[in-house]
Amino acid sequence: MRRELESLRDTLLEAGDSHSAGLVTGALAGSDECLRKFLASDELWGGAGSIADQAGSSPSRDDSKRAIEAALVSLGETQIAAGVVNPRTATWVDVFRSWQRDGI
Repeated sequence: MRRELESLRDTLLEAGDSHSAGLVTGALAGSDECLRKFLASDELWGGAGSIADQAGSSPSRDDSKRAIEAALVSLGETQIAAGVVNPRTATWVDVFRSWQRDGI
């Protein structure tokens, strides 16, 4: 999951979302237990204000937002397979996948 989280961090940085990238960087610098807590956190997968909700903070559906969503899908799928999830992880992954499929 570290690899997918690193990819998300890099994608957030490329999109100019240094705040969210900083949160991910902090989680990556922590212990395995801290990392697992972050992966299942509302900060990452919650509702309003979460990284999943803000996905780049751009109001428009641009390429950088789609890249963040794709990184979240990859991370979320890995988390689901490992059983390290937030109650909203699967919902976000499903939404982002449907947007990818529908070209939104």
